[in-house]
Amino acid sequence: MNKLSSLSVVALIAALIAANPVLAAVPKFTNGAPGTAMSVDDFASQLASFNAKDVTDLVGAKSVTVYNYNTAWTDKAGKAVDLLTEDSQSIGLLREALNKNPAAVKLLADNKIKVNQVVDIIDVGGNVQLYIQ
Repeated sequence: MNKLSSLSVVALIAALIAANPVLAAVPKFTNGAPGTAMSVDDFASQLASFNAKDVTDLVGAKSVTVYNYNTAWTDKAGKAVDLLTEDSQSIGLLREALNKNPAAVKLLADNKIKVNQVVDIIDVGGNVQLYIQ
């Protein structure tokens, strides 16, 4: 196969993957170690505002690190618990947006996570931090 033909094949495969999400790469889910999440103060500012883009960030992620809300922090854990009540509206909006996106619901279900467990989604350059309770 000549160089031009092989480039055409690569371009065709890339176009098919882009057009068909089923062929797209599925992000690898891993569990974040207890106490290794971003600082509670940084998390609080992220959680305070809902961003619908979080859902598409999850679906298009390269990797997903899942943090259990009960063990994500060793310091200021009480403040983190208070955020669940203080920011319940943005959490509710995120869950509504997730439920409206079949690909996101499937991705979560495939990893044994229910939409009503999701507290926040934070994208860090294509590597998503998923906080669940």
